[in-house]
Amino acid sequence: MRVHGIAYLQGHFPRRQKPTATNRTVVPSASCLWLLLFAAIFVAGGVAADALGKRNVFYVKLNTTEKTYKASDEKPTLWSKEQDAPRIRPHFSLAKTSHFLFDLNRYRCEVASAGNGTAAVPLVSADCRNRTALFRAKIIGELSRRLKEPVPASGQYQVRYSRPFQQRPLGTGQCRLRQANVRVLSWKEPPFAWNELGTYLPVTPLFDPDTATNRSCVIVASAGSLKRSRLGPFIDGHDIVMRFNHAPTEGFEADVGAKTTIRVLNSQVVTKPEYRLLTAPLFRNVTIAAWDPGKFDQPLSEWLANPDFNLFENFKKFRSQYRDANFHIIDPRSIWRAWTALQDLTPFPIRQNPPTSGFIGLGLLLPVCRYIDIVEYIPSTRMNGLCHYYDEELNLGCTFGAWHPLAAEKLLVFQMNAASDYTVFQQGTVRIYSDTLDQC
Repeated sequence: MRVHGIAYLQGHFPRRQKPTATNRTVVPSASCLWLLLFAAIFVAGGVAADALGKRNVFYVKLNTTEKTYKASDEKPTLWSKEQDAPRIRPHFSLAKTSHFLFDLNRYRCEVASAGNGTAAVPLVSADCRNRTALFRAKIIGELSRRLKEPVPASGQYQVRYSRPFQQRPLGTGQCRLRQANVRVLSWKEPPFAWNELGTYLPVTPLFDPDTATNRSCVIVASAGSLKRSRLGPFIDGHDIVMRFNHAPTEGFEADVGAKTTIRVLNSQVVTKPEYRLLTAPLFRNVTIAAWDPGKFDQPLSEWLANPDFNLFENFKKFRSQYRDANFHIIDPRSIWRAWTALQDLTPFPIRQNPPTSGFIGLGLLLPVCRYIDIVEYIPSTRMNGLCHYYDEELNLGCTFGAWHPLAAEKLLVFQMNAASDYTVFQQGTVRIYSDTLDQC
């Protein structure tokens, strides 16, 4: 609740009494008035600071003409009346214990480049380095705070994990995630060697074996901060471009590029009719890797009988309709191996829900790429509170995590990052080198 200095002072100073015969009106001297004014400012300032310390808000200043929104972890709310909205700037609630206050314009900076084309080296000024360092501290601090929040009890996926949280395995994050062996199902393996679904699994591998290594790869997050990023040419310059679910390129080419090599789809996108898997053009002429998590350590036979969302029917229809389609299903056991790798590398309990499509995609790409750029996965100074670049949903849970163990994922990716802070937090790109995995 906003605390106004005047209202507060009215509660702490006696009301003025009406003059009577025994109570004359006394006009204070100038010095008294100055003392009263100073006291009022001091008390009001202290109350405002105390109130700010207790308010759970995240402010982003977009511009003075935009409407004011409030978004929670789960669902956003538009202030219905102008007088109900905060007067300072758009107001986002991150969590009950959150205190995340800043104006993004304070942290943005642009630099000149020495050189031409892709070899250009940004000349980062001291002021820009300072701005970037402050923004990095804000983002990493918020992700760390999220990571340390109590994990809600959940038995949905029957997760069992026994390693002490402070006992971290040796080696790099790349090595540990590579050991998780995120992979697709094969028609050669049981039970698919003899059941009906196996006849629909493609014979071709997920990636062309003739060019299966030493490639440049990019993972394109669907984040709202891609809006006005102008990263399209950079994205399209990679050998493999990975996108997710139904994220479009048409109409957004300047920001997200036009090239798509592979799409990673969750089972809801495969199953639900509004995503038009069988008819939408964006699912044609690309490699598809669909996933459904199943339960932790669940045998494949049980998962096939009871998936989270029954993606198998539409998978079979798609493969029948487009016989040359390179449409694969990710092994659900490997998804939970990736979750276990993430928990192994995190010193706090993480949410016992499956990792994001982005983290699963990273596991798929590590064996086949020389390096992997991840665009707008860790928030840059373009962060705007939007969940996706292609819609207007305001939901900071998409940025900092509300259901997936997203904070843990992003902190691990940042540990694996080889790019400069300017590249990560101003340009919006993380780089992970995977050409040293043979040393794991």
